[in-house]
Formats: sequence, structure tokens, C-alpha cells
Amino acid sequence: MRALAFGLIGLLTAVLPFTAAPVPAPDPAIDPALLTVREGAWRAWFAGDTAALRQVLPADFIGIAWGEAPFATLDDTLAASKAFHDSGGRLVRLAFPETRAHRFGDAVVLYGRFEITLAGVAGEQTVRGRLTETFVWRDGRWWHPAWHLDAGGVPAPAR
Repeated sequence: MRALAFGLIGLLTAVLPFTAAPVPAPDPAIDPALLTVREGAWRAWFAGDTAALRQVLPADFIGIAWGEAPFATLDDTLAASKAFHDSGGRLVRLAFPETRAHRFGDAVVLYGRFEITLAGVAGEQTVRGRLTETFVWRDGRWWHPAWHLDAGGVPAPAR
């Protein structure tokens, strides 16, 4: 009987840590200043505002756009922004229907979905996609050193 009791205690001791694990805390709120920088970068890109982009994209920026384009440097990104704007393209609507964040010290990675409506010579087009964006707190402000976007075939999130 004593062996059975010790065996039961041993079993409970082994199982309880796995069954009574604490529930993780919900994600902390995303810094509103970071979200402002993110939206500003998107709006600046579509507006061809390379001066504003230089204020948030560092010299070592890496961008991965949707499609088969190669990785973009800061100079590539500024040139693409200017070309979009100079061709008559404009942003009609910008939305981020879903955003989640992971914070790693002074770095935050956003994961989410975007929806944009663009206007140009061929009319309006809506593009939906997913994003991964990196932000770093440096010199007292948020910088946006990288993004990765994909588009097309992305269903809208359930509401």
C-alpha cells in the first residue's frame, strides 16, 4: 500500500506541472507611436514622399514586395515610390484589418493583413495581402528597417 501511495504521489508530481501551467498573458498593446510610424511609411510610399520615407527607413533597409521582385534596398524603395507616384498612381484607401505583435527588447515585429485600394490610369484596384514588418527603437524613436509583403488570394479575416 505504501508503494502504491508513493507511486501515485510520484505520478501526480510528474503530471501536475504540465496540466497546471499558467495561462500566458495577452499580448501587450502595440505602442500607438509605432502604429503611427507604420501608417505614415505606407502613406509616404504611395505619395512618393521620399523625404518622409528617409525619416523612418534606415540606410540598411530591406524590403520584400509582393510578386517576384528582388529584395529592395533603401534606394530601390525610394525609386519605386517615386515611380508609382510619377505614373499617376495614388492611394485611395489603406486598412490594416488584423495586426499582431511580438516584442523583442527594442525590436517589434508586426504580423498582419493589409487592404489597399489604388487608383491609376487603369482605374481602381483593391489589393489584399499579408505583412511582416520590423521596427526598432533607436535614438528615441521608431525606425522601420524591414518589411515583407505578399498579396493576392488572401481571404479577409473573419469578423
